Amino acid sequence: MMGHQKPVQYCRFLFYVTAAVCLGQMLSFASAASPISEAERQKKEAEERYEAVNGEAEELEKKKGEAAVQAGQLDKELTDLLTDMDLLETDMSDMTRQIEKEEEEYQKAEEKRKRQYEILKKRIQYIYEEGDVTYLDILLKAKTIGDVINGNEYFQQLYEYDRKLITEYEKTKNDALGRKEVLEERQSELQSLKQEYGVREKKLRTMITKKRADESDFDRRLRAAKAEAGSQAEIIRKRTEEIRLLQKEEERKREEERRAEEKRRAEEERGAEEERGAEEQNSGPGRIKSTGGSEFGRNVADYALQFIGNPYVWGGTSLTSGADCSGFVQSVYRHFGVSIPRTSAEQAGFGREIAYEEMEPGDLVCYPGHVAMYIGGGRIVHARSAKAGIRVDDNPAYRTIVSIRRPW
Repeated sequence: MMGHQKPVQYCRFLFYVTAAVCLGQMLSFASAASPISEAERQKKEAEERYEAVNGEAEELEKKKGEAAVQAGQLDKELTDLLTDMDLLETDMSDMTRQIEKEEEEYQKAEEKRKRQYEILKKRIQYIYEEGDVTYLDILLKAKTIGDVINGNEYFQQLYEYDRKLITEYEKTKNDALGRKEVLEERQSELQSLKQEYGVREKKLRTMITKKRADESDFDRRLRAAKAEAGSQAEIIRKRTEEIRLLQKEEERKREEERRAEEKRRAEEERGAEEERGAEEQNSGPGRIKSTGGSEFGRNVADYALQFIGNPYVWGGTSLTSGADCSGFVQSVYRHFGVSIPRTSAEQAGFGREIAYEEMEPGDLVCYPGHVAMYIGGGRIVHARSAKAGIRVDDNPAYRTIVSIRRPW
């Protein structure tokens, strides 16, 4: 009994060691995956931010261009307005000089009119005051009728001359006054236009200042957006390189661990085979018993265990002289009156399929090109190979299982 417990204890030890190694591998992979996940998360955030900032930069570029165009248009409008204002100032200066000239003409005509009027007034007053005396004086002094007529005509001509001068001076004055009034009216219009131009100039300068400020603000924000886009692009580049290096390192570690695990398993398998071989040689057939399941299944399994240590012969069906894997289980079941197919491929489809968790002694565990019999306790008996012969192994899943069949 102690001989059977030793392999079991050894197998349990191997199970715990294997579980610990696998757990270590899982933790190692998790720790390796964590930096990659974090780098990928940061890369994704940077990519999303990069796209957003690029979109913002494009919009700012467009707005900056629009502000520059509008400011340029306003600059041209202001330049045209200032040109018009300069021309207006010239016109107003000319108009002022013309008004001053007309005023001067008006004043001169008015002075002449006043002087002539005073002369006429004095002349009329003199004639009125002197009356007939003057006229009589002319008659007395006249020697002929012609002298009288001439004297009378003289007074008449003198009066007409004074009136004509006064009329001309009055007309000159009125003409100058009319021109002055027209010029002053035009000057008033120009002054109103100047005020209007001033209001437009102020408005344009305000608008230009705002557009230039907008353009400057868009330019500042655009530079900031481009700088951030550059920073995000650098983060993307660094995270991409970091992910590549981490993945490369992870692959290297996995490869090292895989090789180490293969080496460890090979060593454990070799040690287990040596240990089991020694135990089987010491214990001999019939010392191992099946456990669990139905009585019929245990009887089949116990019968199969009697032939542990017998040789493996390819194509053989003899339980004593030698059998291959399928010939071994076929001969065992034939002993109990159950006929099963000859080859392992046929046996993999014979009987009722059983789940791994529901295996019982006597069930057939089918692999690609091989078959074994479950004996309970996580062990199988089979004609394993020409080197190993008929033997017991502790792990039914030591190879990929195709199916588990119950022949009865």
